[in-house]
Amino acid sequence: MAEPISIEDLQRQADDKYPGLPLKLEDGTVVTLKNLLRLNDTAQKNATILIDSIKTDDSDSTSDQLEKQKRVVRDLLMLVCDSPKALKPVVDTWDLALLLLVMEKWQAETELPEAAGSPS
Repeated sequence: MAEPISIEDLQRQADDKYPGLPLKLEDGTVVTLKNLLRLNDTAQKNATILIDSIKTDDSDSTSDQLEKQKRVVRDLLMLVCDSPKALKPVVDTWDLALLLLVMEKWQAETELPEAAGSPS
């Protein structure tokens, strides 16, 4: 019979396999933008909705689109952050270029690995 594995060990393995993105803020505080797979069901659903809503809507003016993107990316980063209280004061000061860059880095670092047996 196989030796039982602890949930604690499995949690560590999940953390290693599906890491978040550590982000050092201006004051030196380090927060982690969690991997989508490590969020609870509600946060996962909300994050997916936010990511989908970033797509531009042609009915909005360019100015409205930019403001919407800023708001949505800020909300997304706050949602996936392990310490929203630490992130909130600084994320509100970031321009759209920085917000998008942080989001892109988070997506690249937390991208799901290809399933075994999937065609490359």
